Amino acid sequence: MKRAVAFLLTLFAPLLAGTAGAAGVVRGVVEGDVAPHSRLSAWAVTPFGQPLQALADAPVQGGAFALTLPGAAPAERLQFAVDERTSWPGLVNFAGTSVPLRAAELKFFLYRDGNGNGVRDDGEALREVRPSVGKGELFVVWAARAATVKGAGGYEADLQAGWNTLVVEVRRPVRVQPYAGAPVQINLGR
Repeated sequence: MKRAVAFLLTLFAPLLAGTAGAAGVVRGVVEGDVAPHSRLSAWAVTPFGQPLQALADAPVQGGAFALTLPGAAPAERLQFAVDERTSWPGLVNFAGTSVPLRAAELKFFLYRDGNGNGVRDDGEALREVRPSVGKGELFVVWAARAATVKGAGGYEADLQAGWNTLVVEVRRPVRVQPYAGAPVQINLGR
């Protein structure tokens, strides 16, 4: 009986873990003046938010998009120590991690695919956007191991090893919760 339960837990663990460790699809709309041939891309960034490498990319058609998030671990060069330099949404006055942690953060950018080849080329400007879910901001981070990251204002992000797709609401206290698949909105008027 114990073996059967262990086997079933092994089968269903990925489902119980939400979007951690597995690719997911983020669907939503871009509101505002969207240029023709626009694409939404998710980039691994430095601790200061500069884009390093695109890990996901999707067309914006009729103002709508469906972006498949990465499933594989990011390259080692895209992983950084989580420390006082970390500037994640809602994380103010970094207070520590439960264990030493390396992570890779994704930020979202729009660009106009001028030559229609489906990838960003040099000369195609990136515009950072902030996808929102209700009153929160979509946040995607890969964690090398399970850990809790804490900051001021009640910030507490419980990360599982692998990819974590979260929604961060900046209020008192800061709320960090798993993304449940609700439609995402990107407002270009901000």
